[in-house]
Amino acid sequence: MDFSVVIIAAATLAVGIYIGRQSQKAALGSLARTADRKASAANEANDRYLEVLQRELANIIARDNPDKMIALYRKAKAQEREMLNADKARVQAELTALTHKYPAYEDFDKIGTKHFVPYSGEPLWGEDGELSDAYLDISKFLILTRIQDSRSHRPIFPDDDDKSFQRCMQELKDRAFASSLRSAVDSYYLACRVAEQSGSPIGNYEDGQIGVFRLPSYADVRYGIHLKEANEYGIYSFFVHDDGKVSSRFSRSDASFENETALHH
Repeated sequence: MDFSVVIIAAATLAVGIYIGRQSQKAALGSLARTADRKASAANEANDRYLEVLQRELANIIARDNPDKMIALYRKAKAQEREMLNADKARVQAELTALTHKYPAYEDFDKIGTKHFVPYSGEPLWGEDGELSDAYLDISKFLILTRIQDSRSHRPIFPDDDDKSFQRCMQELKDRAFASSLRSAVDSYYLACRVAEQSGSPIGNYEDGQIGVFRLPSYADVRYGIHLKEANEYGIYSFFVHDDGKVSSRFSRSDASFENETALHH
């Protein structure tokens, strides 16, 4: 037997095995990196999912009660400041508690309706407190997971958002307030028509819910309005132009009806 041939074959086999193992290591390394990227993409997707749920919950809560939304936003932002100053053990403990409360991402969804079901209908979720709790828990989960990501921490509640948030909430409150003032004026006009038909015209009007009072004015027509249940005051005014066009406005006021603050539109 030609030992040189055997030696060459053995060497070739050894080189082949070495190259194969190196290729396998490279392939395994690539799979690991791919898995890491997939995990990162999955986490990013889950974050986006939670942010959408957070937005949906905030819209429902703010629509029904802007003051409650303001309180929840401030509470969640305070949580973020607290967690940013907490040690790693505290962050991990808080995160573990949330993962036990919500074993799956879908458990955060307290709305649970089809995408085509309008929120203006009867609520399909549980108690009102469930929505508030879910909003706070989603916010906290996002805060904690971002803190754990040592590469960067993008605030869930950046200070730059504060002015926009306050403006949005004030617009919602003013819209609801204007609607209540408009309803009060409609009730007043109805009472005036009934009084005129009975031969006893009225200048002011009060019932258990509202009070509408004619205010002195030189150019426009002005009414002071008291919404008794909310104990809020507003002014309704209108001016008739020479061409017959009517300009009207609602504004906030106080019990004296001497101060006037324009509403956000």
